Amino acid sequence: MTEIQIGWGKNARRAYSLDDVTIVSNRRTRDANDVDLSWKIDAYKFDLPIVASGVDRRLTADEVSAVRSSGALAMVDFEAMWTATPDVGAVKEAIAKAKGENGRIAASLSPKRAAELVDHALAAEIDLLAIRGGIVSAEHVSTNSDTLNLKTFIRGLDVPVIVGGCASYNAALHLMRTGAAGVLVGVSRPELGIDVPLATALADARAARVRHLDETSVYCHLIAAGGISDGVGVAKALAIGADAVLVDADAVTAREGEHSIDQTLRRSMAACGYTDVKAFQKAEVVVR
Repeated sequence: MTEIQIGWGKNARRAYSLDDVTIVSNRRTRDANDVDLSWKIDAYKFDLPIVASGVDRRLTADEVSAVRSSGALAMVDFEAMWTATPDVGAVKEAIAKAKGENGRIAASLSPKRAAELVDHALAAEIDLLAIRGGIVSAEHVSTNSDTLNLKTFIRGLDVPVIVGGCASYNAALHLMRTGAAGVLVGVSRPELGIDVPLATALADARAARVRHLDETSVYCHLIAAGGISDGVGVAKALAIGADAVLVDADAVTAREGEHSIDQTLRRSMAACGYTDVKAFQKAEVVVR
């Protein structure tokens, strides 16, 4: 791996964003109608490899319904729901309405409040739990307060858990070792001097997934989380190694026809000769 010398005492790796990377077409093409975009995590299968959430807002029941109709997985901010209405019955009713008949829903909690609110989330009958923060590590150390032990916490739950974000091989590997079903990959905290380009973060996490699979025979899903808003970004993230992509719900529901995320992704996979997401992860990519 090529390192760049910043000065006599420090080297660094060159990192790449999704904009720096492009997918290479293969020796064959496919009919777009033959492409299967489905994604399965734990026991749940979705028509699209998309997790849709509200970036700066709570999703409404109508938005969740629209996401569900698109085939994606909706992720609601359970912490915000509970703050607005701290009543299990009311929140359970709201989640049931949003899920509809036979629907699935993920609920997110911050690491700080996960232990406090997880029982309420489970009582509201969520299907997947996300422990989501700007930067989440498997080992948070503090001399001032009790800390959440993700390994014991996740392994004690009966629902699949998605946890993150992270942006390095070691961070991703340690989150996988907590027993998480999926890891959110992507960290952008420029106000702290931390802003890792997503293509490199995904490639590093992909390597961690291979090691974790070798060690445990358990496959951990990678969910790209880095401001992706269109089908081109989704296609690139999957080609680099993601299993699914976190997007704002508006990106799933606002565009229709050939400009929608699913149609762009479908045409990209078909043009490169791939008929399913797992195979598409093997696509060749180059740096511009």
